[in-house]
Amino acid sequence: MTLIGLENVIKQEENRTLLKNINLVIERASQIGIKMSSEESAVLFNLISGGLSPSSGNIQRETERVLSEYKDDELYDTLTVQGYLNFFKKIADFTEPLDEYIATFSLLDVWRTKIKKLTEDQKKRVSLFRMSLFSPDVILIENPLNNLTGEGIELYLKALEHLHSTNIATVFTSNSIEDLLLLSKDIYRYNRLNGLEKTDLAEETDSHSTERNESERLKPNNVFKVSSKFEDKTIFFSPDEIDFIESINSVSNIRIDDEYFPTDLTMNELEKRLIKFGFFRCHRSYLVNLQRVSELISYSKNSYTLVLKGNPHVKLPLSRGRLEEMRQLIEF
Repeated sequence: MTLIGLENVIKQEENRTLLKNINLVIERASQIGIKMSSEESAVLFNLISGGLSPSSGNIQRETERVLSEYKDDELYDTLTVQGYLNFFKKIADFTEPLDEYIATFSLLDVWRTKIKKLTEDQKKRVSLFRMSLFSPDVILIENPLNNLTGEGIELYLKALEHLHSTNIATVFTSNSIEDLLLLSKDIYRYNRLNGLEKTDLAEETDSHSTERNESERLKPNNVFKVSSKFEDKTIFFSPDEIDFIESINSVSNIRIDDEYFPTDLTMNELEKRLIKFGFFRCHRSYLVNLQRVSELISYSKNSYTLVLKGNPHVKLPLSRGRLEEMRQLIEF
């Protein structure tokens, strides 16, 4: 069931285009992540919730039960967690006992603690608990994993599973595509030139697994460099310079530090040529240089993340089916 649909939406203000070419369908139980700036996120959330009207395009709404949380939203610091949530329980006419959900949001040990004494990890879960009391159809949240610890991310994802079990649709925005991969199933990027674009994050298949096994038998014997065309130049990169390669809208992008460089080679072609140089296909859309990997984090039995050396904010997904392959490869 479609709850909210945006078709060719453009928002302008004072001769400035804030958002353009927004095509998005939010269905019941959708799990959507969008890479965009904080300013763009605020405009999009206001359009979705009805706080703003589009300059052009259409927005179809089948629900008004939409809640938003922005990264700078504050809680009532002088109240305890119990007092704060009981306050909103009355406003929301939530009839079930809160005690049944305290453990779900991992707040048992701080239930009677004042909010001002909570960590950022705990405050994020309190906020998520508060929104769930209103039984919304759609929740919009900006940058929820920013500044959270590894344990905080794990507990937040656990609480989020509860919302998904009740078919609440979630839309997350963030500047970190790695965070969005943990939060959502459908990932988009907002580009000021082209608008909203869906990323290529299809799940792996058995046929691709077979294809990968065939590529492992290929042993490149020659020196290999990855090329990228940039304006009137062709840039060549040695494999040891590359952190990882990401597929975005079916285009392979070389990542070096904080910069992306598109290449004409497909992910399958790159995998065949780079295996010999220590690269590993950790996900359908990611090829990582294993020499750059410093940590493996498990947030749940189905969620694994690779952290890169020297840049802890870069986190790449590791498909569950490839964990054992990686374990054998680097013997851990």
